Amino acid sequence: MTYQFLAAAGRTSVKQFLFAALPSFSRFALRQAAADGACRVDGEVVPASYRLREGQVVEFTLEPEAQRTILAEELPLVILYEDEAIIGLNKAPGMLVHPTSRERSGTVANALLGHWRGENRRPTFPHRLDRETSGVLLVAKDAQAATSLSIQFEQRRVKKEYVALVTGAVMEAREIDAPIGRVGGEEPPWQVRSEGRASLSRLRPLGLQGDRTLVQLEPVTGRTNQLRIHCAWIGHPIVGDRLYGRSEEGRLWLHARRLTFAHPRGGHSMTLDAGIMRVNDY
Repeated sequence: MTYQFLAAAGRTSVKQFLFAALPSFSRFALRQAAADGACRVDGEVVPASYRLREGQVVEFTLEPEAQRTILAEELPLVILYEDEAIIGLNKAPGMLVHPTSRERSGTVANALLGHWRGENRRPTFPHRLDRETSGVLLVAKDAQAATSLSIQFEQRRVKKEYVALVTGAVMEAREIDAPIGRVGGEEPPWQVRSEGRASLSRLRPLGLQGDRTLVQLEPVTGRTNQLRIHCAWIGHPIVGDRLYGRSEEGRLWLHARRLTFAHPRGGHSMTLDAGIMRVNDY
């Protein structure tokens, strides 16, 4: 089946545009189809990273079997805020945001469909949190809200604040300016690399906890695993980070504390706050 759309105002990538325009399809299916040349803009095949301009015609072809049913499940959710356009959650650590090809249940998407049982809604996620990361997760409840929020994230107009427990004593605030790139076949694939994309994080210590430090983190850019990579690169990996810190200790101690954005309906500024992560909470 081929879908056709007209790009609205506000430059965004094809990937984010498709996530917002086709919320009933999994992001995995959309990414795979785009990588296989399923997306055309003004008649030309483009990669998922292509940035759209207002008025361009987007065509996307996706086979029906690529769409998978997400089952509604009665799962606990901590709701920070909800209205007709959005819902903000405090996601628990260990919970996937969306089903994958291997895990089809127990995710935030399953829980939201259970929460909205009887309503004709499908959740759209303009951003993601890693499975082991807890904290604020913003979800759009319709296509208009999804498009607005996706553009805000794409244009870095959303302010994100995290807290983390890192190894060692961090005594001073600092900026971590280190490019991040990916090389296939290496583990982990995403690392600090001279040829990578510009990546900037801000770190501020909040207090010592023995031989560890509770820190506030702000990802100015939004690269894959950016905060985990940057903390490990400066010699203070996040506690529980098995991939970048080689730590086997419990959960990943990374928590999305605050998210500030413009409401997709009224345009007024909103802040969702999940509170600070406390070591004794988990």
